[in-house]
Amino acid sequence: MAKLTSNGAVNAQGGSKLPEHVVILGAGPAGLATGHELSRSGVRVTVVEKNDFVGGLCRTLEADGFKFDLGGHRWFTKNEDLNNWFRRLMEGEIVMVNRISRIYHSKIFYDYPISMGNVIKQSSLMTILHAGTSYVWEKVRRFFHNPPVTNMKEAYTAQFGSKLYKMFFEQYSEKVWGAPCDELSADWVTQRSKGLSIVGVVKDALFKSKEQKYISLIEEFMYPRDGYMRIPERMTEDIEATGNRVLLSSKVVKVLSHGPNDLEVFYETPDGETHSERCDRVVSTIPLGLLAHLSEPKCSPEVETAARGMVFRDLITVNMKMKRKQVTPDTWIYVQDKSILFGRIHEPKNWSKAMVPDDEHTSLVLEIFCTDGDEIWKMTDEEITERCTSDLVDTLEFVDRSEVIGADIVRTRQAYPVYDMEYQSKIDTVMEFINSMPGVNVVGRGGSFRYNNADHSIEMGLILGQRLMGANIDHMAVNTCLL
Repeated sequence: MAKLTSNGAVNAQGGSKLPEHVVILGAGPAGLATGHELSRSGVRVTVVEKNDFVGGLCRTLEADGFKFDLGGHRWFTKNEDLNNWFRRLMEGEIVMVNRISRIYHSKIFYDYPISMGNVIKQSSLMTILHAGTSYVWEKVRRFFHNPPVTNMKEAYTAQFGSKLYKMFFEQYSEKVWGAPCDELSADWVTQRSKGLSIVGVVKDALFKSKEQKYISLIEEFMYPRDGYMRIPERMTEDIEATGNRVLLSSKVVKVLSHGPNDLEVFYETPDGETHSERCDRVVSTIPLGLLAHLSEPKCSPEVETAARGMVFRDLITVNMKMKRKQVTPDTWIYVQDKSILFGRIHEPKNWSKAMVPDDEHTSLVLEIFCTDGDEIWKMTDEEITERCTSDLVDTLEFVDRSEVIGADIVRTRQAYPVYDMEYQSKIDTVMEFINSMPGVNVVGRGGSFRYNNADHSIEMGLILGQRLMGANIDHMAVNTCLL
């Protein structure tokens, strides 16, 4: 992570002066990270958040002594400056977790990341031969014809062959996105499986020692002892300690540009009152399409059409509480089978003992990918609870029905930006409009319409804060990876 420049530096954005007042739209990890960086530099910051809590998707809830995140968020980065920042922020609250992940496919569990030895051990001879021949055929076909890779199906098949694509990627991807893989951009695969290939998997199987193989499958990562929401909570505490404000239950309704670096943010509070903050910089983490819609002067019909086309998938999180010590040793299980309602499982107790009331209990967090208004979203909480219980008990055979003692259900809108085949052109169209308003910046998963992990969003936010203070760095160049 780049270092801060001095307060006398000239801002990298067109030579303008350093900011005096920055209004941040959204108290998710990226926005709070920007506010945290600016606050420590003495800049006046106002964070405006529509929810009555901070963190966005990095939310931890508690019920009956059980704590659970909206999906497991790990802290894992190779950026040691960022790791040191995290250790300082969360001093005294960090636990170390071994990552053990598996894929569930056709009633068989496979290691994740993919291990060739494990695939061979768990699969039939016909499956092994099919996987090998389909991979060789794909490489031969591409050697002679070299067809372009444009969609997710083509990208996965080019890397792994058709058999492994169908086994390990097709069903889960379509469950996440609610669309066929040939209607989704190949960019997802570039981010999702960076550095992963069948050749690498074979090399691991043939040449690495047993100890090295073990390490490749079990990574150690840092995690806040009391849930991932402690990260945004700690950033909020530091921001407010400088005298800056984080306004909750405050919904942004308009972003007005009076001119270059002369902006006004209007927001509504629960009492029905509308307030505004005049500022010289805006940092937006709200969905990129929504920002275009709320901005004045108004955007063109072309921009409005692109903004409406920037679609998100929604999320239903189910925390199944258990009278049982442990269900699995995994940190994650990826569920490929479409017949099962949820797509991913994690067991909070395996991340931190503080996530359960006592050692006699555990819980499973089930992530259900859906879209507001579809068949799954319309299910009642009772129907979701019964369906998930049935999947865990009857299909997966993980637990006995008598061990399930309750469930907590949370519905979250706009969780995952969908990379359809036109998503990049939509981003370009909307960003051209946003860039016509000097002083407006975007950051984070929703703000940039980019599928960041939480640590990447925080890194983006910190770098944007440094950039606003004069550093010649680009927060949009931060690497991203996916689910």
